[in-house]
Amino acid sequence: MKKQMLLIDGHGLAYRGFYALPENLAAADGTPTNAILGFMNMLMKALEEWPSEGLGIFFDAKGPTKRHELFENYKEGRKPTPDSFKVQLPLIVELCAGMGLPVFMREGVEADDCIVSTAETGARDGWGVKILSADKDLFQAINGDIAVIRPSRGVTDFNLYDEESFREKYGFEPMLMADYLALVGDAVDNIPGVPGIGDKTAKELVGKFGALEGIYENLDSVAKARRGRLEEHRELAFRSRELIVPQPTAPVPFAELAVGEPRMEELLPLCRRLGLKKLLERFADGTEPAAGEEAQSVMTREIKAVDVSLDELLASDDLAIAPAVILLGGFALADREGRTANLDLSSAEDVEKFSGWSEHGTLTLYGCRTLMSLSPELPLPPFERIRDLEIANYLLHPDRGGLKGIARAIGGDLPEDRELALRLFDLYEFFEPDIKRYGLDKVMLEIDLPLSRTLAKMYRTGIHADAEMLAAVEDELSHNIAAAEADIENYVGERINLSSPKQVSQLLFERLMLPPIKKNHRGYSTDAYVLEELSKLPEPLCVVPQKIINYREESKVQTGFVQPFLKLSREGGGLIHSTFDHLATGTGRLASKDPNVQNMPVFGDWADRFRACFTPRDGESVFVAADYSQIELRVLADLTGEEKLIQAFHDGHDVHLETASWVFGLPSGDITPEQRRFAKVVNFGLIYGMSAFGLAQRLGIPRNVAAQMVDKYFSVLPKVQKYMSDSVSEAKERGYTMSHFGRIRPLSEVATIDGRGNNPINRVAVNTPLQSTAADIAKVALFRFDEVLEREFPTAKTVLQIHDSIICECRRDEAEAVEKLLVKTMEAVDILKVPLKAEPKRGLSLKEV
Repeated sequence: MKKQMLLIDGHGLAYRGFYALPENLAAADGTPTNAILGFMNMLMKALEEWPSEGLGIFFDAKGPTKRHELFENYKEGRKPTPDSFKVQLPLIVELCAGMGLPVFMREGVEADDCIVSTAETGARDGWGVKILSADKDLFQAINGDIAVIRPSRGVTDFNLYDEESFREKYGFEPMLMADYLALVGDAVDNIPGVPGIGDKTAKELVGKFGALEGIYENLDSVAKARRGRLEEHRELAFRSRELIVPQPTAPVPFAELAVGEPRMEELLPLCRRLGLKKLLERFADGTEPAAGEEAQSVMTREIKAVDVSLDELLASDDLAIAPAVILLGGFALADREGRTANLDLSSAEDVEKFSGWSEHGTLTLYGCRTLMSLSPELPLPPFERIRDLEIANYLLHPDRGGLKGIARAIGGDLPEDRELALRLFDLYEFFEPDIKRYGLDKVMLEIDLPLSRTLAKMYRTGIHADAEMLAAVEDELSHNIAAAEADIENYVGERINLSSPKQVSQLLFERLMLPPIKKNHRGYSTDAYVLEELSKLPEPLCVVPQKIINYREESKVQTGFVQPFLKLSREGGGLIHSTFDHLATGTGRLASKDPNVQNMPVFGDWADRFRACFTPRDGESVFVAADYSQIELRVLADLTGEEKLIQAFHDGHDVHLETASWVFGLPSGDITPEQRRFAKVVNFGLIYGMSAFGLAQRLGIPRNVAAQMVDKYFSVLPKVQKYMSDSVSEAKERGYTMSHFGRIRPLSEVATIDGRGNNPINRVAVNTPLQSTAADIAKVALFRFDEVLEREFPTAKTVLQIHDSIICECRRDEAEAVEKLLVKTMEAVDILKVPLKAEPKRGLSLKEV
């Protein structure tokens, strides 16, 4: 078995850690630690996952290299290295050396060059080599004996690329990576590339013609516009490749790649100083550091708790509050000096005192919505005097919300009870500078805090689910499911577990000899697409597939919806109380949980039967709802400033019909329903990252026809294309997306960045401002409507928000007035260049609205 060698691009990993973790992570002495923590997390995971006999960690030395001689502007375009990164890099090197890990830094030699030369020498000598780097340049070193490990998201996940997986991703051989990068360039290292040649074009050219020489020998076969760019910038392309191709340098001797003994006298004090608890535990045999030696980012201020009376504590204008575990229904209060007292909500006197304090005091807390949901009798100050740690964390890190996100940000678990109340001041002030720097205090005050009150009310109000109707549906589903199992058993002569994909596959393709449609890692697939195709076969071949389709649909509705909602309805006296969470999604969309009432089935007879079970809570009431019409397209018109879209919405035209008219070059009166459908798919598909290939699949047309439609669409709506391009470049430049309301989403924290399909980060950069703006419009409408509804129609109740739709329950004789109020409120969120349109509905069940 080959000996294994792991070569690590230390500089690249440190940069990755720096931009992946919050900038405000710091040790007790103020030393920033985000790059250190990110680097160490990646390093320790890599060492655990790929144990190796040979190890080297490579860093760039200061000063010029051979590339500066080749290209005098090399790296001049790179942004200045942040001071907070400069401080951390030598500490990372010091930590690695203290751990006994081999560290290499050569004057005049770039780390990449030393890594490649060592890897190639090791491979020739019979080693299996892996390179860990965030730099695409090193992909060109991949061969049968050399693989590259690349971080895929944050500092926790990696992708391993060998020859096969590289070809699958890029469509050409690894050795051609330099040619690909020579075309697209590298802004980080100021490698110019060929202006106007992007990722897709470069892949196509390199995949078809190979190296730059092959591309330039075949320029006659290249489209005219691309050919012109390539001819004009020929010298630049070849010069760019020179900068990317590894420069010859001496490899590291294998004997120097051995891990040594850690230098504990240097390592442990440094770990304690920087607050590296996990690393300290690893090298100190699991023993905890002595009191006062552990440094965590925001948990270091010594606070001596002193119990005082509630009256004495309420003399402070600035308090923090946390649920008191020992006092059922009560709270622990604390001030900045460490004085604490309990607030007993069962005591009318305590509540009255705290209510008086709330008229002038400022309160720091965690989870305003949760407090108002579970303790509505707790009198809180006005929102301008509430500081919510949960909201602050979410606004800065929408993809890392919740307790785990806070623990990750502060370098420790969130305390509880009195300890939480004591620490809340420091915890909130840890986030506050960035909240103000990004202008997110305005979003907190004007959207997320007032919304908390409405969502808490919706939780307490609940929605009525008729248990008798649900039970009847459950009985019928049980009967149908049992009948389907019996019918198939009688048909094939044996009992089949229809919930087992393996048994269903054997039944369809081995027993019944039906044609297999596609395979997966377990064998022949039996997914919905396969079953739908098999159900189109002539009788009797279609009989079993159709029964399995019905069985799956009925089983899903029964176990996923009817049974759990029936149980909750019975336990809640007919009411189901869902938690609506506005701090759970990266885009800002509301989420629903315990149970999820936003994810009810919509299509099919059983979906209708299920939704019909949700009714107003008495016979004198009715549901009134309104749904925003094409809100994300309206946001698109606003963000792009595209005059045609803006005018179409102002004129009240059917925007899909108008788009079809523009794309197909026909008067709107001549557009067919099929052409309108095409335009609708294009409108929504393109702004959510759908490629011409995806459009072709969705529309059932040839790819070249879909590509022509895309080109035509962008030719008539050029500002949409410009927005898509600009939003990506601006978000990458900033490091985060930004919505119309100023809500941000850091790209480094998005879990899908190295995920589904091509350019997922580009899709996030384009989609998030649209979805986030639309979501905030709906949220503003929700709490504004609920406030005026409570005032003008006291018996009416807001019960649901499902994406762009708001649903309330009111008396029948008030329905018309409530409907007008709902539409008026939704359309009055006047922040776009185009009018908003809300379409109302009324009904006696959710099925009807």
